[in-house]
Amino acid sequence: MATPSVATGAPARGRAPRATMSGVDEHARRPATPRPPRTAHQWVREQIREAIFTGTYPPGTRLVQGEIAERFGTSVTPVREAMRDLANEGLIDVDPHRAATVRAIDLDEAVEVNEMRLLLEPLAARRAAERITADELEALRATEHAMEAAPDHATWLELNRRFHLEVIEAARSPRLGDVLRTLRQISSFYLAALVRAQGGDREKSAREHGELLEALAVRDGDRAAAIMAHHLADADTLRTRLRPASDEGPDAPS
Repeated sequence: MATPSVATGAPARGRAPRATMSGVDEHARRPATPRPPRTAHQWVREQIREAIFTGTYPPGTRLVQGEIAERFGTSVTPVREAMRDLANEGLIDVDPHRAATVRAIDLDEAVEVNEMRLLLEPLAARRAAERITADELEALRATEHAMEAAPDHATWLELNRRFHLEVIEAARSPRLGDVLRTLRQISSFYLAALVRAQGGDREKSAREHGELLEALAVRDGDRAAAIMAHHLADADTLRTRLRPASDEGPDAPS
């Protein structure tokens, strides 16, 4: 993983920590991960997203375009494009007059997003059971197998995001898909915070994903919807479980 460097030492209370090139540990001094064959802005976006999900950039961290560009050996343009994408995903807040910041934990929003997914994603699962192709089902199985073998939380989180998006795509419902993709991006931020705070129950997730795959394979829409609803039905406890993660930001008590 390319680990963007961050300033050491506790930030002044009330000020966001800042991603910098100085005062970094030896792990952060290692060269960035070699860039795979994709556009520079896609690669930078993935590196920043991973840093947010792993907590390298905790909530409230200032993201300075020039310093991130220097870290990754790119111009400012792909960094700016990556930040635009991440803002659209709901992972960072952008103010044209100030540096972008990693979004803060909002417990009310986390619960609302999960409740909306609970209403809509079972519908997507039902439609996916009716419309999924053999190739799509095989791709879903491959994603789940990769999740089970994921070497770290960051990889697991990205594959989990992909799994749910693949179900949404298989539903072939453009309007529903647009809404759910937006909710899914925001939900990924909160799931990452939850995993950092408490760890993830990967066995439970694998079991429920496996049950969903079985329902999709036999085109049982009712069962697919019920499994997805059960998979997401933690809104009542989400606020309590996320509260420790809400203390990650720059104003967190030391």
